[in-house]
Amino acid sequence: MKQLDTAYKILSSDCDRYGFWKPARILVMLQELAGEHSAALGFSFADTLKLGAVWVVTRNEFEVLRYPCIAQTVVGSTFPGRARRGIYPRYYQITDEQGQPLVRASSFWVLADVNTRQMVDLAAVSRAMPDTSDLTPYYHNPGAAEELAQGEEQSGQWQPVYTDLDRNGHVNNTRAGDQALCFLSRAADLGRYPVRSLLASYHKELTEEDRVDMAFRFDKAAFSLRFETAGALALRMSGSLFERPVQPG
Repeated sequence: MKQLDTAYKILSSDCDRYGFWKPARILVMLQELAGEHSAALGFSFADTLKLGAVWVVTRNEFEVLRYPCIAQTVVGSTFPGRARRGIYPRYYQITDEQGQPLVRASSFWVLADVNTRQMVDLAAVSRAMPDTSDLTPYYHNPGAAEELAQGEEQSGQWQPVYTDLDRNGHVNNTRAGDQALCFLSRAADLGRYPVRSLLASYHKELTEEDRVDMAFRFDKAAFSLRFETAGALALRMSGSLFERPVQPG
């Protein structure tokens, strides 16, 4: 199966107080699409664990073209690109039931050794990936998130808890989207100008024991977020808001 297509109903819990799909929940859907397709290809969490590795996302990027409404059914599609040097690109599109695009996205995935937590290049996995050269990517490869050099600043600390963890034992990368949205709620009119695009670059895994220092900047319609723990960079996130008022649907 070169491409996975699956339907999903937008829940009220997926959306913010204004009815916009939360960035973190968009990232969750991308993550679930990747996981479901990988399992169908024979490389589920359990399958890769037998090889001594787990899937880890290193970059995400998405662009919202139009926001769906609560209770609306959307269709998510994904396929992998050609693996290079242990990096597995993946492309996504989320549409309405009529096939009109809502979100386009891409990500980079790697396999990490469960003991060393370092990236490993498993030839058995890369060889088994389908040839998707006849498919046109929905979106460009994910870029690197960049921090703003100026703008309104906010800061804070975050202590991850048990419910932030995923089955890899570390903080799920999607959780940063909620932190960014909380900072944005104090800097922008999210009821009219929601998130349009987001990039995330993951540099270091976070655990329940880490205390995370957060630095946020907002300048016009652009924003950035930095996570550090014990002085080491853990995450960079950047993005933009819509510059014209929009509504879900």
